[in-house]
Amino acid sequence: MASSSTAAAFVVLPFPSPSSSDDSDDANTLPPPPVTEPEVASPHHPPPPQLQQLERDCNLAMKELARAGDVDQVVHLFSDLMLSASSAGVPPSVLCYNTLLNALAEEGRAVEARRVFDGMLAAGVAPNASSFNILVKLYAWRTAEFHLAYDEIHAMRRHGVVPDVGTFSTLVTGLCRAGKLDEAWGVLDWMLQEGCRPMVHTYTPIVQGYCRQGRIEEATNLIGFMEEAGCPPNAVTYNVLIRALCDDARFDEVEQVLAEIETKGHQPSTVTYNIYMDALSKKGMAKEALKQFEVLQGKGLHPTAFTLSIILNCLCCNSRFSQAIPILERSTELNWCAAVVAYNTVMSRLCDMGRWPAVLELLANMIKKCIVPNSRTFNIFIHSLCIAEKLSVAKKLVYNQGFPANVVTYNTLIHSFYLSGEACEAESMFAYMTEVANIAPDEVTYTIMVDGLCRQGKFDKATNCFKESLKDRLSKDLLTTLLNRLARSDRNGNILVTFQEIERQGFVCGYMIFEDTVRSICQVGFRQHIKMFNLQFLLDGMLGPGKEVYPVHKG
Repeated sequence: MASSSTAAAFVVLPFPSPSSSDDSDDANTLPPPPVTEPEVASPHHPPPPQLQQLERDCNLAMKELARAGDVDQVVHLFSDLMLSASSAGVPPSVLCYNTLLNALAEEGRAVEARRVFDGMLAAGVAPNASSFNILVKLYAWRTAEFHLAYDEIHAMRRHGVVPDVGTFSTLVTGLCRAGKLDEAWGVLDWMLQEGCRPMVHTYTPIVQGYCRQGRIEEATNLIGFMEEAGCPPNAVTYNVLIRALCDDARFDEVEQVLAEIETKGHQPSTVTYNIYMDALSKKGMAKEALKQFEVLQGKGLHPTAFTLSIILNCLCCNSRFSQAIPILERSTELNWCAAVVAYNTVMSRLCDMGRWPAVLELLANMIKKCIVPNSRTFNIFIHSLCIAEKLSVAKKLVYNQGFPANVVTYNTLIHSFYLSGEACEAESMFAYMTEVANIAPDEVTYTIMVDGLCRQGKFDKATNCFKESLKDRLSKDLLTTLLNRLARSDRNGNILVTFQEIERQGFVCGYMIFEDTVRSICQVGFRQHIKMFNLQFLLDGMLGPGKEVYPVHKG
């Protein structure tokens, strides 16, 4: 059976991010790759020293490439290693095979991973526990083919390998992610029958599974059971419970859990307080969140970038910029981790208040501190310029490609040009975005364009723009926007063309779309007796002779 440290390194429970923002420093991450065990004895002669060094170097390089997400390069590098090993008359080691297996498993490339494993067996390289654990993770986490995960565990003994706590914990985690909690308990019984004692990393996924299903009392009871079973919960276990309580706004119970943690001789981590403060902030309880920040500091815990972002957001929501900006500027001096996240938080609030010079000043300060702005920073700045009616400056920045503009950037500018009555500039920006910058428009882009063109009376152009959007999918919201505008202007012909194009593109208009169409038409005056004939004409044209309204969609 693997040691406690090995199992702890093998399975680290992933928990939901405390913020939906991409700027969170507590982002939801998958557990790290399995810890590779010492290489088992090989029937081959040991490789020469030069090949051993090459294997070590290649293995390190493959791991780095895998962390960077470049799995294809991992495959290529292993192929090169295979050629060198073959010329020396020996296959690559199990360590190198495991690195490749894990990279493929992380990407969910099950067929390739299976082929690599079979190739390892054919080459006479004996798999170890990590080899099988990787496959169990692949089938239990990535592909949810649990019968294959069970098959791998049963196959381990045929190869002289004993399933360890990491093997079973991996399977339990996958089952809990899929909501199969009863089956996960069955795996725990199986572990005990095999003489393998469950660890905290085995129980914690079940705690999280209960929390995801809203069964917080059962999660709490399980934590109590863990204590009685001599397997006390760790910080991750408590964080899972605290997050669930925060999601339900049960803050009094959060305080009880925090007190319980300290009673047992443990100390909540910065991540724990981040979860709590973020929840308080989102519920509009900024003062309470700031009090928790004081508690965090009092315990000598070090704030992360996400901690700072939460606090700055609380201050900004209370319009306490006089406190927020100095904290941001003195973050380095205070030894706080002020990253682009924190600057984005304050800049975004300043932007909402129309204080664009302050946004510009903060942008200059972060660049001076060598903090690299990201696309969100740029979009906040562009939005600030648009609010300040400095559209020409914003346009030049985008055209000069000094910042990483994305579809959000262009949507902001196009919308602002339409609002300011500069329709030609808006259309020019749309053309530049699609033809020069090669950025595909999204649903928001098309909605802005359709609405703007209709406001100018360019109904044919607006209809054509909607047709273009159908290449991606049929957007009900975009269709409603177009129909409302066309109905107000009695553009019956354009309405019929719109529905003909929807059908031509292979979509079937469900009854809800027709219901919304009739509602849109009636809201702009067709319910008046004088226009009822037009409504009947439109319905006949949309449905056509012998057609029915299907509540389905081909796309």
